[in-house]
Amino acid sequence: MRKTILLADDSPTIRRLVTQTFADADLKIVEVSNGDAAIKAIEEVKPSLVLADIYMPGKNGFEVCTFVRNHPRLNAVPVILLVGAFDAFNDETAKQAGATANIKKPFEPGALIELVNSVLSGDPGTVTEPEPVKEARPKPQREPRQEPQPEPPRVSKSAPAAAPAPQPMAAAAPAPEDDLLGLKSIFVQEPAPPTHGISDDDVDRIVDRVIQKLSTQVIESIAWDIVPDITEKIVRQELKRINES
Repeated sequence: MRKTILLADDSPTIRRLVTQTFADADLKIVEVSNGDAAIKAIEEVKPSLVLADIYMPGKNGFEVCTFVRNHPRLNAVPVILLVGAFDAFNDETAKQAGATANIKKPFEPGALIELVNSVLSGDPGTVTEPEPVKEARPKPQREPRQEPQPEPPRVSKSAPAAAPAPQPMAAAAPAPEDDLLGLKSIFVQEPAPPTHGISDDDVDRIVDRVIQKLSTQVIESIAWDIVPDITEKIVRQELKRINES
């Protein structure tokens, strides 16, 4: 006869893990997400084994286990408590509730299969002490690879290395008077194509396309770079004119 496992846990991940673990086994898995639904399902499906989370909405795992032990016909059904990695678990409370065994989450599928098989194959009316389940240890983090550091240059003790003489910075060539923006060095006039000339309308269309391609940020950047230079040159020329007059 096919056996049924009642799984009561509010975590969809745990329920999916348990279902996939016993996918190839000749077992029927009935899932519920809280303790109240578990108590109702116990009456309906009459499970061969109950897996109950100790902390879930409604009745907790201890209360579900107590309900099973007090049931007039199903009091021999084994109950395995599912304990979260950070849940406070009390062995005495579990024994008083009549728990058959317990296993910590997250558990390895092989460990759960071994525990369930050992419980189902034993006397359902007795409480068995399963072997302690080893907690999954975190994988050691690989140390970041240390890149080899270049060796510092060796300095002769007899004559200290002289510091390189600073190279003088080339002074920027002043813009011609008729080129206040200094754009002649940037925009070099390209020779006209040898085959045909470009009309004024073509130039206007090209300029319009270029302006459309410019984003607002680019235009603002150009303005902040050019406007102060224009203002400074205008002020200097005006002061020069006043002094000469």
